[in-house]
Amino acid sequence: MGVRGFARAALIGTAALALGAIPAAAQTVTFSTTGAFSGGGCTTTSCTFGDFTLSFTPVGSNAFFSGSLVDLGSFTAGCSVASCAETNFPSGVTFTLTINQTNPSSGSGAFVGSIAGTLAFDPSFSSLVWTPTPSSLTLGTVGLTGTYNIVVDNTGNFNIAAPGDQNPNPTVVKAFVTTTPEPATVALMATGMFGLIPVIRRRRK
Repeated sequence: MGVRGFARAALIGTAALALGAIPAAAQTVTFSTTGAFSGGGCTTTSCTFGDFTLSFTPVGSNAFFSGSLVDLGSFTAGCSVASCAETNFPSGVTFTLTINQTNPSSGSGAFVGSIAGTLAFDPSFSSLVWTPTPSSLTLGTVGLTGTYNIVVDNTGNFNIAAPGDQNPNPTVVKAFVTTTPEPATVALMATGMFGLIPVIRRRRK
């Protein structure tokens, strides 16, 4: 293929990539969540220990642009009396947070981990943590996936707050969500194709 032919092919490829970037730039992820406790005398929806109750509220179907920080649901720690003494959470409790994705393609997966620590109120104090495994999930068909990176601390734990002035006190579980193909990746490929044209011309001279 001559210089002109290659340049033409490169331009056509670049145009195709640019057109492909249009839907990718508007790519969204749509999902809902469910949450369930197990073990330690908990029901599916909540755990009661001492005068405390810990529950989880999932989120309904929501659509977000790729690259968003999204809510996956929230833990709520409540104290049933005016002042709850520091109480250890029951051992052996597991919490499962399931994501059900419908866009960019269908898929489901779960963050699973133990809950451990203590709560006190009032004053408010919490060492209660959930340790989700894994901390990242990729769902859907290859090439049309949504990836959820849950926000945890540097030890891999999600910290559940104690009841505060507005008892009970919710703690929102958040994650960064991205989709494939990513708009930035497509744009970078298109830029690279444009950059090849002058290089090829110089080599042919």
